Amino acid sequence: IIAESSGLTVTRELFTDEDKPTDVQGTALHVGDKVKVRITLKADRDYDFVEVVDKRAACLEPVTPLSGYQHFYYITPKDNVTNYYFDRLSKGTHVIETNYYIDREGEYMSGICTARCTYSTEFSGRDKAMKLNIKDEK
Repeated sequence: IIAESSGLTVTRELFTDEDKPTDVQGTALHVGDKVKVRITLKADRDYDFVEVVDKRAACLEPVTPLSGYQHFYYITPKDNVTNYYFDRLSKGTHVIETNYYIDREGEYMSGICTARCTYSTEFSGRDKAMKLNIKDEK
């Protein structure tokens, strides 16, 4: 699935704990590493009731597994996905950052990351999946 947008643009990046961008295709991450997923939303106009769905890889566990308000959105981490809800998303660029731990080794594919206006679904965007290569530190 390729990246696509119609009014809302979504990009997702993976960073190491030191805020260094990670080339997830070529970098071997390790069990126990803490990583940050940064989702950047670009809105071409003001939107009401926007839902962002980040389908994460099976090896990622959220540092904070509780639902609740953070800054200007509501977050609900679940087993395989993290959902973000915005009552109002103003025109411009918005950044969401969520921390995760890597809990098992192997090769994993994340799902796609999508953003859509709940009541006007023609305004949406998605980012492509990521492949993660996790090594055990032993």
